Amino acid sequence: MRRCLILTVMLLFAQLNGLFAQTTFTAPDTVCIRQPITLTPKDTTASSYYWSFCSGWLMNRPTGNFLGYTFGINNSFDIETGLNSDGNYFGFYINRTVPELIRLDYGSSLTNIPTVTNLGNLSGTIPADANSLFLMQDGAGKFVMFATGGSSVANSSLFRMDFGTSLSNKPNCVNMGNLGGLLNAPRGFFVAKEGPYWFGFAANAQDNKLIRFDFGTNISNTPNPIDLGNPGSVIDNPSDMAGTRDKLGNWHLFITNFISSGLAHIGFGSSLAAIPAGSGLAVDSLSAPSSIILAKDCGEDYLFISNFSRNYLTRVVFSDLSSLTFTDQTLISIPGIKNTLALSHFLREKDNLYTFVINSDNSLGVVNFANCVSSSLRSSTEKYPPSYTYATPGTYNVFLSMNEGTPQASMECFLVEALPIPAITIVDDTTICQGDTASLWGIAFGTDTLRWTPSYNITQTKTAVDALYTKVWPDYTRPYHFIAEYPNGCIVDSAINVTVSKVHADAGVDRTVEDGAYTVLGGPMTSEGVNYIYSWSPTNYLDNYRSTNPTSTPSTDISYVLTVQSALLGCVAHDTVVVKIGCGDIYLPNAFTPGDHSDNNDYFGLKNRNIVQLNYFRVYDRWGKEVFSTTDLSTQWDGKVDGVDCPYGVYAWVVDGFCASGKRISKSGNVTLLR
Repeated sequence: MRRCLILTVMLLFAQLNGLFAQTTFTAPDTVCIRQPITLTPKDTTASSYYWSFCSGWLMNRPTGNFLGYTFGINNSFDIETGLNSDGNYFGFYINRTVPELIRLDYGSSLTNIPTVTNLGNLSGTIPADANSLFLMQDGAGKFVMFATGGSSVANSSLFRMDFGTSLSNKPNCVNMGNLGGLLNAPRGFFVAKEGPYWFGFAANAQDNKLIRFDFGTNISNTPNPIDLGNPGSVIDNPSDMAGTRDKLGNWHLFITNFISSGLAHIGFGSSLAAIPAGSGLAVDSLSAPSSIILAKDCGEDYLFISNFSRNYLTRVVFSDLSSLTFTDQTLISIPGIKNTLALSHFLREKDNLYTFVINSDNSLGVVNFANCVSSSLRSSTEKYPPSYTYATPGTYNVFLSMNEGTPQASMECFLVEALPIPAITIVDDTTICQGDTASLWGIAFGTDTLRWTPSYNITQTKTAVDALYTKVWPDYTRPYHFIAEYPNGCIVDSAINVTVSKVHADAGVDRTVEDGAYTVLGGPMTSEGVNYIYSWSPTNYLDNYRSTNPTSTPSTDISYVLTVQSALLGCVAHDTVVVKIGCGDIYLPNAFTPGDHSDNNDYFGLKNRNIVQLNYFRVYDRWGKEVFSTTDLSTQWDGKVDGVDCPYGVYAWVVDGFCASGKRISKSGNVTLLR
């Protein structure tokens, strides 16, 4: 997202010309925690999209880090940072003891430890006692940095460095000297463009005068200096300045007074060419303020001020810059802050905001306004980002960057407030049997509307009162959502899961079996498991009526009912199978073991039960001697003849008779007698 970072830096410096991005997406301003949030771009034709749902925000509590003493700092009073067009970050400061420009190379991330490049004294053009830096772009993509320096009229000067299109270049330098002899230990510098004209400003620490520089239409011109005096007599030993333009188009300068620990405001109205008016702002927490930076974040204006004699920052938040309505807060115990002399302008990397710090002991520190960790999604590059939620109450910074790296690049941020979930009461999750009805209810007070979704097998779905009762009869397990909509935009979506217990009974397909044969009942759709109870009715001719697949050997037509019951819920399902008996064949075993009572196979006889007239049933030995004969369907051969056991061997049989339908059946075969 390096191109996104370039764009973000440009917008954080939008105080130079007062420009703000127009509304580019729609979002709710108030939600409840765990409420799904949908963001929609208004421009669907952009070449790229970058959404951040939990971005670093200047109202967050900052963290810090002490980076150490190995960066070549030697009595430096200011630091500037910038993002190059190739996505690499750079920092700059000027050492006063030995006048030289130092460049910090961070590479592609501000979390890297920078390398140090000493650019020297730039052919002797660096001013004595350099104290203020101001890095900007000239509108044509070229980087320009101004510096002021000096401790008296004799050695004060304005200095410009031209980097061209890359901050990695060694700059061409011009020391313009003490223009008009008006500079007298200048502290702070600010440049802005108004229409086609460029204006610069510095404040003198020795005579407390405000100096304006008119550059005309080209920032590279040698400016015309103008003494604006001390507007309102509010400038008192200044240490730094910052400027911006409010939403009404009026210009503002803010100047920190070091000795008196005050904050001065210089108002120009709608034109920087006007005669300004000065006033003091009551910020009680200031203590020897040494540096001031101004940033716009999500439509609000912020001042951050370092306090030299105290190791803390002061944050000034303007709820209305045009009327100078503000609140201030002391930010204490930030690692990296130690008798701080300078703060750099903010840079954004992805979802974090950074300012770098120079301390009086020549150490470098960094202050970070990190992204939050409360959103279910951190970011997205999709045109239509996925819905997301916030886990904890708070105010969250959302921004969209579009067309990164192009002249049409734009970014907008938006604050979303996540509220605690209001107290609601809903019925517990429930379980029903398939085909039954469940009663659901929810109660919430102070709502605009209560509703249920979806509108599937449900009676009532919406009401404007405090309670909503309904009945549902789903065919399958699903959640029903009780949604409470509040006047502040908070929407609470609570799901009640209705579990449908589906008990299936499959007795199998109807079938016809031959007289004397058997069949296995049951089909594949029956619910199976230890949580189900099975029963077949009637139990006639069944080997196990509690089985899912019992064996039936019927002698007459019969209908069986399978009952399956859930042991946990009592849900019941039924199914029926019809078994019909066909009379068209003779059923006899092909072997038997007389006298062996272990397997009910010690008699040889007809299995049929639907022969209404048995003409004969005869058995012969291998020599053709008849050993058994009957006309009684129920009589069976016991393997003896005249009371004497017949020997082991194969015997022939013949059967002849009539079915109930009048059909005659005759059949012969063999049986093996085993001993």
